[in-house]
Amino acid sequence: MAGIPGLDRRAMEAERLARMEAKQPKTSEQVPSTMPPMSAKRQRSISPPATSRPVKKIKERENTSDLLHYPRGAVKKTWAFGHTRSANDIKIEEVLEKSTLRTALFSAFQWDTNWIMAKLNLHQTKVIMVMQADNEAVKQQYRRETEYLGKILRLVFPSMEGNVNCMHSKLMLLFHPHKLRVVIPTANMTDYDWGEQGTMENSVFLIDLPRLEQTTMDDANALPQFGRELHFFLQKMGCEDDILKGVLNFDFSNTEHLAFVHSIGASAHYGEDMERTGYVGLSKAVRELNHSSECSLSSTSNLNIDYVASSIGSLNDAFLAIIHNAARGENATATPKSLSGSAPKPFQNTISTTNIRDLFRMYYPLHSTVTSSKAGSAGTICLKSDWWSGAPFPRECFRDYRSKRSGILSHNKILYARGVNDKGQQIAWQYVGSANLSESAWGKLSWDKKRKEWKLGCRNWECGVIMPVSIGDTEVKQKTKAEVPSMEVFGVENIPFEYPGAGYDGKDPWFTNFT
Repeated sequence: MAGIPGLDRRAMEAERLARMEAKQPKTSEQVPSTMPPMSAKRQRSISPPATSRPVKKIKERENTSDLLHYPRGAVKKTWAFGHTRSANDIKIEEVLEKSTLRTALFSAFQWDTNWIMAKLNLHQTKVIMVMQADNEAVKQQYRRETEYLGKILRLVFPSMEGNVNCMHSKLMLLFHPHKLRVVIPTANMTDYDWGEQGTMENSVFLIDLPRLEQTTMDDANALPQFGRELHFFLQKMGCEDDILKGVLNFDFSNTEHLAFVHSIGASAHYGEDMERTGYVGLSKAVRELNHSSECSLSSTSNLNIDYVASSIGSLNDAFLAIIHNAARGENATATPKSLSGSAPKPFQNTISTTNIRDLFRMYYPLHSTVTSSKAGSAGTICLKSDWWSGAPFPRECFRDYRSKRSGILSHNKILYARGVNDKGQQIAWQYVGSANLSESAWGKLSWDKKRKEWKLGCRNWECGVIMPVSIGDTEVKQKTKAEVPSMEVFGVENIPFEYPGAGYDGKDPWFTNFT
C-alpha cells in the first residue's frame, strides 16, 4: 500500500532535527556526543538565540509581510526557473509569507509533502493537508505515518464514497496575525508545478482579507457569495470547527465582485446542495454576480469561451452547450410546464446556440509541442486517443497551447468568457481554478424519476473563482457596445499563452491514456 505522496519520513525527521540544532544557542563548550537529541516539545521552550538586529527591525519586517498586498484579489503566473521575472509572476515563498504564517491549510491532488513542509517555519506554523484517501485503511496509514509530527500536522480526507474518483481541488488558506490569504492555484503541491524546474506553468488567484477587529461573524450565510461558498466547501470537505470558525474572523466585504465556485464529490446532490455546486453552481454564481458587479454578467447566446485545460474529457457538442449555458447564467433546472409530466433535460427552457463550435476554443498542446519542450514529456497533461478520434469529438475547436515563456508546458485551468448581456453591455470574466474541461470536473445533471426531482453527480472535488473584468476601465476600443469584446480586455500581458493560437491542421495532440 502506497504511503503519503512525497513523504520521506527519514528526510523530514533529519530536516526537523537540523532545524532544532540550528536553533540551539552557541556556547564555548562542546556538547557531549552521548547526549540524546532534544524533543521538539522541549526545543520550543528554549528562548531564541540573541540577534544582532534590533527587535524593532524584526517586527517591522514581519508587519510588512502581513500587509494586504491583494485586497481585492489578483491573478498571477507561477514563477519559472530560467526565465526573466515579470510583474505578474509569483513564487511559492511569496505566496506563503512564512515569517508571519501561523496556520496553513493546503488542498491538492498531487503532493510532495517534504517539499512544502520545507517551505514553512514549523516552529510557528501548524499545517492542515486536505488530501485524497480512497478508503479507511489508507486514512489510518496516512495518520500513522505522520503521527510523529504531533500537533504540527493535521490531515483531512474528503468523502470518496460512491462514484467519486478524484479529490482534485487546489486551495490554500493562509492565516496570518492580521489577515487571511485565500489562494486558489491551478498548481498541485509539487516543485515542478510551482516553476522550480522551469518546465511547467500555472496560475494563482490570491486575495488578502483583513482580520475583524471588534466584531465577529457567527453566520456564514450572511457572508458575500465568495465567503459563503468557500465556507460551505470547507464544511463539505470535512474541515474541523476551528477552521470553519477561524474563517469567520475575517472581513469578506471586498469579495462582493467575486464568486467562489466548486464541485463537491458525491453520487447525487439534491435541492439546495445541487443548486450550489458543479456547473449548476457555476450558472447560479454568474446570476448572483449580477447583483454585485457593475453590470449583469448573464449573457446572450453570443458568449465566446476560450478554455485552457491540462486534461480533456470525452467531449461532444451537448456537453459544450451545457458549459456554455452555465457560463451564460442560464437556469439549468428550469422546466417548461408542458414537459413537467416527462423527464426533462438540463437547460430545456433555454434558447440554444446554432453552432456551439463557433463559440468555443480549447487550448491544449500538440504532441510536437510537448516533445520539443524543456520537459520533453508530460504526465499531468491528459487526453485519451480514442476520445479524440471519436466522431462526436469537437476537434476543430482545439488550438495548440504555446506558452509565452519558451519551452514551458501548461497545467493551467482557465475559462475566459466574453459576450454581451441583455442590456447590450459588453461583459467579460475569467475562471481560475482546478476544473478541467470534463464532465467529471463539472458534474452531470439528470432527472430522478423515483423522487421526481433533479440530481447532480460529481465525480471530482474541484474549486475555483470567477473574476469579472470591468470593460469601462480598459483601453480597448470597440466599434459599438453590441460587439463581443476582444481577448485584450483581460490584458495582453496577463494571458500566459500565444493567442489566438495555431490550429492543429491534422496534427495529433499529446495523448495520455489515463484511467
